[in-house]
Amino acid sequence: MMKFDEVNLIKCTTLAYVGDSVFSLYVRAKLSRDLTLPTRELMRNSARIVSAVVQARIFDKLFPDLSEEEQALMTRCKNAHVTNKAKNATMLEYKKATALEGLLGALYLIGDRDRLSELLKICFETGAQYE
Repeated sequence: MMKFDEVNLIKCTTLAYVGDSVFSLYVRAKLSRDLTLPTRELMRNSARIVSAVVQARIFDKLFPDLSEEEQALMTRCKNAHVTNKAKNATMLEYKKATALEGLLGALYLIGDRDRLSELLKICFETGAQYE
């Protein structure tokens, strides 16, 4: 397993690539527990929660309560050079979403399942408020 400081050697966009998958799978698994929703509605709800706009709001809620190490990683990822932008988000929202996904990706890669689960729960609960 990697250590937290070792993820600083990985590009933020790569960490976000992993974190996006982790968050998307978590959200889909949580939403699929509602056996009454048709697949189309599950997909719509999932897309809303994992959108860059909602992830930026999650970033704002989470950031003050993170450890210094986690804040440093998110700041690095927020300030990373990205050329892409979500079609329905500002560049700042996109960067905050990338930072959030970067942290989730880092926690997944270092194998800190307890902290990852804790943050995913908060992310889902916060994101679900914007459904």
